[in-house]
Amino acid sequence: MAICLLGLGSNLGDRTANILEALRLLRRQAQVIVLRHSSLHETLPVGGPEGQANFLNAAAVIATQRWPAELLAILQDIEAQLGRKRTDRWGPRTIDLDLLLYDQQVIHTPELTLPHPRMHERRFVLAPAAEIAGDLRHPALQSTIDELFTRLPPPSPSEPKLRVFTSAEGMQRETLRLRRLSRRVGVVPTMGSLHEGHLSLVQAARERAEVVVATIFVNPTQFAPSEDFSKYPRNLEADLQALSAAGCDYAFVPSREEMYPEGSSTFVEPPAVSQPLEGVCRPGHFRGVATIVLKLFQIIPAHVACFGQKDYQQAQVIRRIVADLNVPIEIVVCPIIREPDGLAMSSRNRYLSPAERRQALALSQALGEAERLVAAGENESETIVAAMRNILRRAGITRIDYATLADPETLAEVPRVEGRAVALIACFVGTTRLIDNRLLGPENWRA
Repeated sequence: MAICLLGLGSNLGDRTANILEALRLLRRQAQVIVLRHSSLHETLPVGGPEGQANFLNAAAVIATQRWPAELLAILQDIEAQLGRKRTDRWGPRTIDLDLLLYDQQVIHTPELTLPHPRMHERRFVLAPAAEIAGDLRHPALQSTIDELFTRLPPPSPSEPKLRVFTSAEGMQRETLRLRRLSRRVGVVPTMGSLHEGHLSLVQAARERAEVVVATIFVNPTQFAPSEDFSKYPRNLEADLQALSAAGCDYAFVPSREEMYPEGSSTFVEPPAVSQPLEGVCRPGHFRGVATIVLKLFQIIPAHVACFGQKDYQQAQVIRRIVADLNVPIEIVVCPIIREPDGLAMSSRNRYLSPAERRQALALSQALGEAERLVAAGENESETIVAAMRNILRRAGITRIDYATLADPETLAEVPRVEGRAVALIACFVGTTRLIDNRLLGPENWRA
């Protein structure tokens, strides 16, 4: 069978989905075996009209018994299936599939030139190719892909640097490579639908590490059957654009099957701090959180991980897991990012109607009242909690899972504020469940 190198690119629509679908369609072809494919490298468009979106580019190595002209026809058919229109050679495209190398053949016909005539000049071709096929040789130049790649001039400072991994094995291998190079790695686990709060975690990781990895995975095991897993907001393309603009180096965006392959049955029992509050309202939630976070720490053995204070109990659960299981990673909990009117940023805020959005301000107002009362000398939890609940009810919020003051370490309810404490609220605004919290006590300590 012939060993071939393919280039894949997309800068229109959901770029990741387009490339993964092209690979899926390629795997369905008779006498074509996809041996391996690279991560996705973000690059600037080359040529074409102004204002094009950046490309994601990948490479794939295949084995085939198809003749070169047959293989080219297959690639063009996949392009057509994915909506590629060849009205503008350099214009935006849902998918671009190039046959770069076909064994050691050199071909010059009106329909096909092999090796691809410009592949040795282009970083967006050689970078993903070198990742998976550095030892393949260019038959005309008698150089390996690695040798061609090292001859390229360094990338421009304006060139985007985001790389997207969908494979746990590939992401782990890359993280271990970075560690061998003594690069300090930071990770920001997310479920996507990114907002400024998430991006502040990317910035916090950047301040503490040389390389930043963000993960995007809506984890099914932390949702109960009655919860909003199916409608949880997802917009991978917008998320990748936001991460790129924030200067993130890597995004890990696995599928459900990648994280929970068939037969997967191991889960992590969460620590005692998971039992009150969310543990009562959402049974099984922290079992899913503990499992996915520990899996991510195995896949991405980073030096530091950044989480948001808004999910206060989650942060305490993760800290306890890391301490109890001797996971060699630093956990940093970053301040809540709020809208100008005080509403804590949340992916679920987009569920709110305009009226519910105004109603939701009661959460931060109630927490602000708790902070004011403590600063004024009130320390009886009963009094403070009553004031918090009154503000929520006056706003028309009646479905309150909890509004409480708790010990910041154990999250057990406290009868009075003596030193540090945390005020926490979980309630429904319409059908949307929101959470928020405020640190109370000496100088509003850092979480």
